[in-house]
Amino acid sequence: MASAEQIAANPEWLPYRLDTRRRAVQFVRFTRAAFDDRTFLADQRGEAEAWLPIDAVLAMRAETLPPRFIFHSGFCGSTLLLRALCGSQRALGLNEPGILNDLAREGDPDPALLAALTTLLFRPHRGREAVIVKPSNYPGRLIPMILRQSPNARAVIITNRLEAYLQSIARKGLLGRQWGRQALLVAATYAGDIAPLKGQLNALTDLQVAALGWLLMQNWFDRVSVPEVGSRLSVLHAESLTGNRAATLAAASAHLRLDLPPGDIARIVAGPAFAEDAKTGTDYATLRAADVVRSETPVITEEIAEVAQWIGQLAAASGLAVPVPETLGQRDLAPLAAD
Repeated sequence: MASAEQIAANPEWLPYRLDTRRRAVQFVRFTRAAFDDRTFLADQRGEAEAWLPIDAVLAMRAETLPPRFIFHSGFCGSTLLLRALCGSQRALGLNEPGILNDLAREGDPDPALLAALTTLLFRPHRGREAVIVKPSNYPGRLIPMILRQSPNARAVIITNRLEAYLQSIARKGLLGRQWGRQALLVAATYAGDIAPLKGQLNALTDLQVAALGWLLMQNWFDRVSVPEVGSRLSVLHAESLTGNRAATLAAASAHLRLDLPPGDIARIVAGPAFAEDAKTGTDYATLRAADVVRSETPVITEEIAEVAQWIGQLAAASGLAVPVPETLGQRDLAPLAAD
């Protein structure tokens, strides 16, 4: 079995699972091909595994790069953004590592352990100048803790309009609707108070429940943009990424300190990142046409419009602008000042 020293020195060994009852962390070794694969890391098995005591993990010392994150609300183009930013091969993307899910399940994880495990995600990889971590939307509760613990961490939150979010859920059928309910249940533990509606949840439709979860996430994103981390955290709307590709990638690159040259950005925009579905590799135009036929029926379109109106009324009553206002393009295309 690999030793703690060997694991610390090799960035292909990622922290994978946390077992606080046993006070142990599982590490899994991935190949470079696995990092570039479309499958989420939490769903991959890797080539080897090893369990280390938490105390050994806390004692690890490793070279690390500045932390860069893409947080998101789900079904909003976060995988596309990650693949595009890594399209020039200057950065390596870690797509939904499972260890952050386990840390989020702890509620308020041990700060020292959170710092140690997060740091290990950003060890330098040969031939890459940066590492970008895109968690699932589940660890959203960790955003303020991560940014406060790491003064040099920078992050983009990507989200989208409610109508687009609900369309994505509807086109994924039963699994999408189940996911939407789970997203609400998770968000309700940290992102806002749904007590006034709790007794009505069983009477709400799947799309109403999913929309309520989206509203809680918007509320949370609004709250985490606090002064201590605000200059290091920018919000991006998915519509900007797809509708204004080059400028948006330039802004995200500047904010995350990737400094992608204009030529690289032009090649990424013209390359496969935007032509293929980010999760499957299928031709995007073909997949989109099939989705329209399969799920964008007049009945679903009407329901989404009615749910969006309802959520708009709830947001207005609470004084919340939804989706959370976009800030990336407003402050990151200008000359960067030192933080």
